[in-house]
Amino acid sequence: MSSVYLNGEIIPHSQAKISAFDRGFLFADGIYEVVPIYNGMPFLFTAHMQRLDRSLREVGIPQTLNHADWRAIIEQLNSTEPLENSVLYIQITRGSEFPRNHLPSANLAPTVMATLSPFTPPVGVADAVKVALLEDIRWLRCDIKSVSLLGNIMLKQQAQALGAVEPILHRAGRITEGASSNYFVVRDGALYTAPNDALILPGITREHVLKLAREHGIEVHEKAFSVAELYTANECFLCSSTREIMPVAYVDEHQIGNGQVGPITQMLIDLFRQSRPNCA
Repeated sequence: MSSVYLNGEIIPHSQAKISAFDRGFLFADGIYEVVPIYNGMPFLFTAHMQRLDRSLREVGIPQTLNHADWRAIIEQLNSTEPLENSVLYIQITRGSEFPRNHLPSANLAPTVMATLSPFTPPVGVADAVKVALLEDIRWLRCDIKSVSLLGNIMLKQQAQALGAVEPILHRAGRITEGASSNYFVVRDGALYTAPNDALILPGITREHVLKLAREHGIEVHEKAFSVAELYTANECFLCSSTREIMPVAYVDEHQIGNGQVGPITQMLIDLFRQSRPNCA
């Protein structure tokens, strides 16, 4: 990462600075978005931009750039150090003001930042991983892609301490999502995932997986499922923009199915990789 887009300028990352009174720094008062870029082509770009717009609307931060502006910014950032495959990170905060006050003033100018970083897409045979079942301690508006991620960080640290790659979270026994992923299970040949409500982030990869499944004759259910139903699933996998589809073999010490990559999971991995732009 050699350059950063910051408030209308492309500058070296070493020169990128914001005010100590930026509300993103003081209050985590901001949102973010992550877009994978394969072979120079943003993947599912419109869906990511629509989610960015929605997050901004939900928290009341004005959108100062349109989708064409963001495409131009990607091209400008990539021209400084061309990357075949990369990840676009966007962060927009409400802006800066002094003195510090929980209630923001009207008409603040948002702070807008974006970077590109190298990305190595998953290739080859996917290994099934272990995840850790943990109580979902986060706030109740997980549908907003907020930069307030302290709960997520704490949960990831707990999962790592348990030898897991990611937590799988529950509220009172209902599975929600991961700290940075959505979860699916397969039961009797049908695909299940938590419904799009305030308890999960509406994952762009999640939506793409659902679309692929429906197009290829897999029965799909967007409905809440329990820890008990998770334990009796035939297959389980998580998904995200940078991990794509990752099979799950164990939840803590409980084996899912036969502990291998299941046939429907493998089918969806293959379909996903076929759907993405050509990449190295």
